[in-house]
Amino acid sequence: MEEQSKYAFGIDVGTENVRAVALEIQGEDTIKVIAYGEAKNEKGMRKGIVTDLSGPAEATDKALKVVEGMSGVNVDAAYVSINGSHISSEQVTGMIAVSSVAGITSEDLDRLEDTAMSGRITNNRQVLDVIPLNYTLDGQSGIRQPIGMTANKIEIVANVISGLTPSVDALGRAMAAANLRVLRFMPTAVAAARAVLTEKQMENGACVIDLGSSTTSVAVYDEGDLQYVATIPAGSNNITKDLAISLELNTEAAEEIKLRFVTADFSDNKEITMRHAGETITFSKNEVNEIVKDRLDDIFAHVYEHLERAGYAQKLPEGAVIVGAGAKMRGIAGFAKESLKMATRVGVPGAGLSGMVEDIEKPEYATVIGLALSMADDGRFSGVGDDEKKPFSLFGIFKKKK
Repeated sequence: MEEQSKYAFGIDVGTENVRAVALEIQGEDTIKVIAYGEAKNEKGMRKGIVTDLSGPAEATDKALKVVEGMSGVNVDAAYVSINGSHISSEQVTGMIAVSSVAGITSEDLDRLEDTAMSGRITNNRQVLDVIPLNYTLDGQSGIRQPIGMTANKIEIVANVISGLTPSVDALGRAMAAANLRVLRFMPTAVAAARAVLTEKQMENGACVIDLGSSTTSVAVYDEGDLQYVATIPAGSNNITKDLAISLELNTEAAEEIKLRFVTADFSDNKEITMRHAGETITFSKNEVNEIVKDRLDDIFAHVYEHLERAGYAQKLPEGAVIVGAGAKMRGIAGFAKESLKMATRVGVPGAGLSGMVEDIEKPEYATVIGLALSMADDGRFSGVGDDEKKPFSLFGIFKKKK
């Protein structure tokens, strides 16, 4: 009998755009892109944080309608991106005694995680994920999965990803207003990593840099695990604004210059004349190059600072992968390589997928594809099983399933 198809959905809620994608999972090895949608986020977000529920709710509803119309599948639940400088990661440690001679259970690990987080995660923060980095059983470290093993004492080192509760709550309420149940919130760079990094690259050491419109997010991986997450409150839109101010233009004209003429290799020195809205605009590439370079220098200097803080500056053998709308800038990989002093490439999702892959093989779709893939990885297919029938709850969906 032919196995019934299952569906996984991702919603990337950006400051400027909301993107949605639907995946159909056919058996174990076939994952098909069956629909995607995008809508302008006209209002209600600033640097990744919801400031007005109606804006992202309306944009999400529009994107979902496109996906539903294209796929013929009702999207009632999804994995959703979360962004903003309030997202942080912190390493915690904990220890408990284990009394069961039958072996360590998942309940023991839950208790261990609660002990590790006690007093470390403040009341105004919501835990989004807990990533165990290392378990130690009676002094023996390096244990990856202790369930079923026996010990008198078990210790943990874990990476806890959290966000400010008001910001998490606001995004959840915006999604609820769009009739969408959030199964899990994932930081944008973390979701993108699922789409553009292999397990081997995560094991060897790599980072993903999501250069978005208003923010730049960083996720660092080593030994197969997420080690560090951070968000910088600046992105490709800052380049547009810098050009608008310096060249005394409106932002539409500045955006056109950025998309048509800006390259991050800064090798051109000619005068350019263009027409925009009936007006003739003349500028030199040197002037534009200087403006853009100053902003990129600032953004990647902050990225380097975060890599230093995480202990991974110039220590990632697989280098950096840049995604997001800003990754489309010509020459950006070379600029980042020079700034970060490591191998760098632009990440494009779609590897291993079938269906409408050509339409989403763009760096700005890495996060939304990663969200849907993560939902499929966790076996949380929309409309399947009792788990999906539970009412929406902001405070029961964040803890990592074992």
